[in-house]
Amino acid sequence: MTLNKTRILITLAVCTVSMVLAAPELDFIAPPVPGHVHASTLAALPNGDYIAAWFEGTKESAPDVAIWGAKRQSGTWETKRMFAKAAPVAHWNPVLRLANDGRLVLYFKVGAKIPDWQTFFCESRDGGATWDTPRELVPNDRQGGRGPVKNKCIKLKNGRWLAPASWEKGCWRAFVDTSDDDGRHWRNSPLFPIPADADKTFGVIQPSLWESADGIHALMRAKDGWIWRSDSRDGGLNWSEIYRTPLENINSGLDLVRASNSNLYLAMNGKSAVTGGWGSRHHLEVKVSEDDGKSWRTLMTLAHSDKLKQPDGRTTEFSYPAIIEARPGLLAVTFTYNRRQIAFVEIPIPAATSTPVR
Repeated sequence: MTLNKTRILITLAVCTVSMVLAAPELDFIAPPVPGHVHASTLAALPNGDYIAAWFEGTKESAPDVAIWGAKRQSGTWETKRMFAKAAPVAHWNPVLRLANDGRLVLYFKVGAKIPDWQTFFCESRDGGATWDTPRELVPNDRQGGRGPVKNKCIKLKNGRWLAPASWEKGCWRAFVDTSDDDGRHWRNSPLFPIPADADKTFGVIQPSLWESADGIHALMRAKDGWIWRSDSRDGGLNWSEIYRTPLENINSGLDLVRASNSNLYLAMNGKSAVTGGWGSRHHLEVKVSEDDGKSWRTLMTLAHSDKLKQPDGRTTEFSYPAIIEARPGLLAVTFTYNRRQIAFVEIPIPAATSTPVR
């Protein structure tokens, strides 16, 4: 794929500095499983507790895969339990959202195959202690799943909710669902435009969103070994043609949060040997941007090893992070730890940061 240079609006190189925070001590939400766990989501509750969810079963795509989760109270994770099972087929990619009225909403995908996903959701009025009966987010949707596909929704300053969405029917395509009534109804944006000279197999999925003074922005994983970006100037209703950032990625899930200090914190799989956009997921890190995504530097390595084996014998995997600001000055992250456990870590935001090397 060739790219017109005018399409690459972010031209600054990825930043590097000598100071990187020490790797954190990991807390595991539950003991290792004999099967598979993956794709966690995390929310901070108003009373200071955490709640996390993920999908779990004998293996990814197996009919017994359901949505499981746990709460963390007074620094301790409760025993995990099943949160949702809507049908006798595989469940995928839960996403938690704390609604304006206090409802805790759990979105997830249902389907034997990814291109045929439907989006279901259930709600809790007691902080996740109990959940109501799952139902379709958009009744009779058969396009590949509406609503959030992996990463958290964001609430704009005007009160609108945005759900980062994507489809995998044929070419990967990303879009956003918007709601102006606290998530009761959703309307989807047009698909993010793809460069006209892109290879027919190229695509982007799983956006992560943030709001800044000049609009809404999305970073996405892609098949070519880079992170791509799109921008909206009308509250998420329409989006710019996607363009490549300087961030190298191995076609693996990412997530970011705009913190109360205005910096962006991006959890992602760092660069490794890449073949056709794919590479090993044995290195997971957090990057920080102090200029609204124009440049980045590594803040911390979350996990790094190539010596472990997954349940099916594949090599080490640390992947699919979810990152939030639990309270001002404190980040919290969950991620898949070798498909056997979900890891959790809190990261105090440094009071002062170094000027990025340009």
